[in-house]
Amino acid sequence: VELLRTLLSRTLGLGGDKPEPVLDELSLRGVSRFLKSERCKNVVCMVGAGISTSAGIPDFRSPGTGLYSNLQSYDLPYPEAIFEIGFFKKHPEPFFALARELYPGQFKPTVCHYFMRLLQDKGLLLRCYTQNIDTLERVAGLDPELLVEAHGTFFTSHCLRPSCRQRYGLAWMRERIFSSLVPKCEKCQGLVKP
Repeated sequence: VELLRTLLSRTLGLGGDKPEPVLDELSLRGVSRFLKSERCKNVVCMVGAGISTSAGIPDFRSPGTGLYSNLQSYDLPYPEAIFEIGFFKKHPEPFFALARELYPGQFKPTVCHYFMRLLQDKGLLLRCYTQNIDTLERVAGLDPELLVEAHGTFFTSHCLRPSCRQRYGLAWMRERIFSSLVPKCEKCQGLVKP
């Protein structure tokens, strides 16, 4: 708690002491020197849609190209509904139509994904928190134990019925999505969601 308090007070300029700079210069070169130094022990990555856009996966809010701009064809009450569990349970079709467009295996990891892999290989990556469901962190070779997929992933799916919760893998889900079927649990016929 004290570390967090100190960090916040320094960040907000509330501390009396001037913090010791971490980087010798605010540049990629400065970051590189820090990562190579003995001072760098643990790196935590927090990533979102921006790291996958150069792989061809749209982000959410870019005008004209973002997912929210291109969801009109799904006849949604509002763009975010496609990702809300209540809407999904009543109308799963739009989510799975979008899933066909974005499904893992159609895209390759970016330099950023491989940079995180390099951090892992050097023993520096403490954790990677991702908002992405595209599995590109896994494809790049990040250890699932270091990965926190905040919004879930296509890598694993499960039945939504609380009494069932049957799990399904990537290949099972892929087969159903690309056959235009709404995935149903083989055990209880409940909806299955990544």
